[in-house]
Amino acid sequence: MTEFRPPGRARGGVVVCHEIWGITPPLLTAARALAAAGFLVTVPDFYAGLDRPHPPTHARARQWRDSLDVTGIRRVLDEAIDRLRTEGVPRVGVLGYSMGGAIALWAATVPDIDAAVTFYGGGLLKPYWPDMPAGVVLAERLAVPWIGFYGARDPLTPPDALRRLQDVVDGRATVFEGLDHGFALDPADPRHAPVEAAAAWQDTIAFLNG
Repeated sequence: MTEFRPPGRARGGVVVCHEIWGITPPLLTAARALAAAGFLVTVPDFYAGLDRPHPPTHARARQWRDSLDVTGIRRVLDEAIDRLRTEGVPRVGVLGYSMGGAIALWAATVPDIDAAVTFYGGGLLKPYWPDMPAGVVLAERLAVPWIGFYGARDPLTPPDALRRLQDVVDGRATVFEGLDHGFALDPADPRHAPVEAAAAWQDTIAFLNG
């Protein structure tokens, strides 16, 4: 589990959940930025123990994702949350991108956290794992404050899925017109949208500050 500490007293803790590709340099950059904003950050590896050649093909990354189950995801997530709680942080949030965004939405319904943020998490209509409800179902079961950011042109979150999600969450999901999947994490990704990514990040920091 990778950890990043803030320069002073932590105003809260955040678990950062990775994409289908696993823990990548852009994800660690986001984790460092959260630490710089005053949060104690943990980055758990949901693929720990798997044989992972780099760089992976998309087919191999899907195999890694599909090898997970909710029991294992919860175990890893609970360990990360417990690590932050032992540091005495006043609040713990979960933030995730893509696959990790789906985990963050689920986390807002199950484990002991205080807030969650999803960046373009898939599985809204058909879940990634058979023992995890679809995202639109999870959205009806939110136990803590949650916000989400999505692209209107993202094939993983088609318009009908986004409409159903927005009907449930009452304004807590922002959908950026014209944007594709992956618009917020990696500046080298051709889908990256710097203006919208910066706005979503600003909203995320304010939200996690409570």
